[in-house]
Amino acid sequence: MKELHSDILIIGGGLTGLMTAYALSPLKKNIIIIDKFDFGITKDANADLRTTAIAEGSKIFFEKINIWPQFSKYAEPIKYIKVVDRTENRKINFYNKNTSQYLGFIIKNIDLKNVIVHSLKTKKNIQLINNVNLKSLAHSDDFIHAFCNKLTIKSKLIIAADGKHSTVRHLLKTPIYHKNYNHSALVVNFHHTKNHNATAHELFFNSGPLAILPMKKIRTHLFSSSIIWSHDKSSVSQLKKIKPNLLRSILEEKVCKYTGGIKKIVDVQDFDLSAHINTKFYDKRLIYLADAAHSIHPIAGQGWNLGIRDIQNCLKAIQEGIDLGLDTGDPYVCKNYHDLSFADTYILYQITDKFNSIFLKDSFVLNRLRQLGFRIIENNKKIKNYITNFAMGI
Repeated sequence: MKELHSDILIIGGGLTGLMTAYALSPLKKNIIIIDKFDFGITKDANADLRTTAIAEGSKIFFEKINIWPQFSKYAEPIKYIKVVDRTENRKINFYNKNTSQYLGFIIKNIDLKNVIVHSLKTKKNIQLINNVNLKSLAHSDDFIHAFCNKLTIKSKLIIAADGKHSTVRHLLKTPIYHKNYNHSALVVNFHHTKNHNATAHELFFNSGPLAILPMKKIRTHLFSSSIIWSHDKSSVSQLKKIKPNLLRSILEEKVCKYTGGIKKIVDVQDFDLSAHINTKFYDKRLIYLADAAHSIHPIAGQGWNLGIRDIQNCLKAIQEGIDLGLDTGDPYVCKNYHDLSFADTYILYQITDKFNSIFLKDSFVLNRLRQLGFRIIENNKKIKNYITNFAMGI
């Protein structure tokens, strides 16, 4: 069986794995990325209609590593975020007091992937290998070996970026804390009549939160947005099965005030909601990134941005190791990455979980507490600015 050698092997060719390779490329280390699917750039705009929310803090990092100019042409900015709890009488309006920045951006996943893959193919120290299935892992004194279906790769460090159901985590039996919310998220991309004015909405119902995210305009006479609606699994399953006209009527009842009439539903998807966090983000000559390390409730829209923070911490830990004369998979490097990432991730894991629980319940006491909390935040600029900066990741 063919054997390859690398300084860094990235397992998982999704957005996080690809972005990690790009961020680490200036280190001039030999990097291999493997994935069981194809890395090919697609020109089919409908191939993957999912979107990603990019916080201002992530955008600042992308500027530092010189990839934001390529992303920006596909990005729809978020200037305002309006949060509503049950009724318009309980709302908070967030905005960035720094007029030179936005709260965040929305970009289609396919556009992100195409930009990164195109950039990686210009890097001589990066090799992309598709249609590879990881079978097992083994260690020797100074290396970690990945045994795959058609080759073996000998590396100094493995970065596991292979998603929530990580094969690497399964093979190493890394323990996790896990929570199943018994909810699913209905994701609907659609065209509508009313200008969204670069405003995102978070609407809290007793059935679950509904987010409306502004998307880049596709048709000259219409506007585009994406809905992410959390609901119990049976309701989401039924909503996905019903006829488009009936679904449009149900959605319009919820969002018409903000989007105007829905002219066309472009795409409907659903996924189950759960959260997890590994008990540790590293092993011998291995680190876990993003969904392979953690996943959180989407109530705050911070999932991918948390993964970007992992990438920043990974880059920092490896660079510090190199400066100390250590190789990329040295125990100090792996433990340093864990220490940089774990605590903040655990806090956000707990915050999103508790927020979801608080907003789902409709008891008299919780209703009054939410009402009071919304009033205090809306009228206190210091608190509002703190929450805004936290959401922006700065």
